[in-house]
Amino acid sequence: FAWSAMAFLLVFLVTREGSAVSLNAELKDHASFTVPVSESAASASRPKGIIPINISVAPVVLIPGIGGSILVDESTGLHVWIRFYEASYYFQRYMWGKYDANKETLSPFPGQPSVSPRLSGFGLDAIRNLDPSVDVWPVYDYLSYFDAIIGYLESQGWVPGYNLFGVPWDWRQSQCWPPTMSRMKDTILEAKRASGRNVTLISHSMGSLVVKCFIATYPDIFEKTVDAWISIAAPFKGAGAKIFMEFLQGYNLGNIVIGAEDAKGLSLESPAVYELLPYLDFPWKQQPPFIAISLNGKRQVYDSNGATGSYYDELLRKALANHRVTPPGSFFSLPEPFNEACWNLSLATRARVSSVVLPAKVRFYNAYGVQQGTPVGLEFGPLASWDELQSAKYVALLADGDGTVSAESAAAHGLGRTVGTLTVAADHMGIMTHPDTLRFVLDALYDRI
Repeated sequence: FAWSAMAFLLVFLVTREGSAVSLNAELKDHASFTVPVSESAASASRPKGIIPINISVAPVVLIPGIGGSILVDESTGLHVWIRFYEASYYFQRYMWGKYDANKETLSPFPGQPSVSPRLSGFGLDAIRNLDPSVDVWPVYDYLSYFDAIIGYLESQGWVPGYNLFGVPWDWRQSQCWPPTMSRMKDTILEAKRASGRNVTLISHSMGSLVVKCFIATYPDIFEKTVDAWISIAAPFKGAGAKIFMEFLQGYNLGNIVIGAEDAKGLSLESPAVYELLPYLDFPWKQQPPFIAISLNGKRQVYDSNGATGSYYDELLRKALANHRVTPPGSFFSLPEPFNEACWNLSLATRARVSSVVLPAKVRFYNAYGVQQGTPVGLEFGPLASWDELQSAKYVALLADGDGTVSAESAAAHGLGRTVGTLTVAADHMGIMTHPDTLRFVLDALYDRI
């Protein structure tokens, strides 16, 4: 593909001012938005004022999933997620908080710093490599995230700040959190303003749910500025049994130096985590996500469609009723049960995005992982109390998927039509660097599918 792309590659003298184009009347109010100047090595390596531009395709905006944006201390810029050094300390001090139902926001504990996404490099620095201080294999493979896609697009002539942008977001918050929606709107409008073309979105994992929220929040802007959307490994109907473990025993998003209980302390107050729970009453063709227990000699099953008469949220409430957390610097623990306000917000979010309609002119492409054992059910052995679910051993029932998201959930986008679908024999993160994925992305960008 490199030789065909290079046929369209020209070198222009371009300045930020000279790249401005007129938006239509409905978008003029947003044309003055400015993206922070990149300090990334990729930008610094190019001679100033000389940008190789691929003029044959649309600009690209990248949207990461949960855990996929660098977060920093708002006042100092200190990198706090993701950290592999002193990770537990920084995670508790900066990432934990308390959900404020009135603001629908996870807020810091009193005296704790506030965090927000890193915005440098046109939104790309925060999603390319999640901890640039680590360059040791195999850890780097986990951290590199959008690095392969960004590098591939740059090699084909896409230029950060001209036709390549990112939308990092505070992934602890709801996928529909207003600041995230506003940042995404401004970035899409800037991408259109800078290049003069409509945009193609590329989203990974929960980033695809963020795109659905954006369509629901700004349907007119989406229709007028977006020509195509490429979704990769999206949990359209939830993340299955791994998210159950996030609640019951903690799941560290692959950061091996963060304890499960540390991760759980965040998850129980994070709206985004509740929004990843399996959809209720979805007509699963395969096994619906479930939790089965044997309590006092009686087997009970809690699932996502009520087929057994009991839904999984009932079990989570009982299992977490006595859970407590000790805030950083405190000698006293606080109750941290299943958060009803977060749960209710997640139900409202699901209802909101389920009704999204894709404009007829927007091309939709869906890529997801297969041939990886993916937990959809948890079977616990004999228990004497509900509290034991927070530490008891279990057996996972596996289905086809990417190890995190089942193939059925990833395929159930609910948008009605797909221009192209790709299944890749890769796990949830590995799909981001797989050659088949990169070829699929380039073909979709050139409208060759």
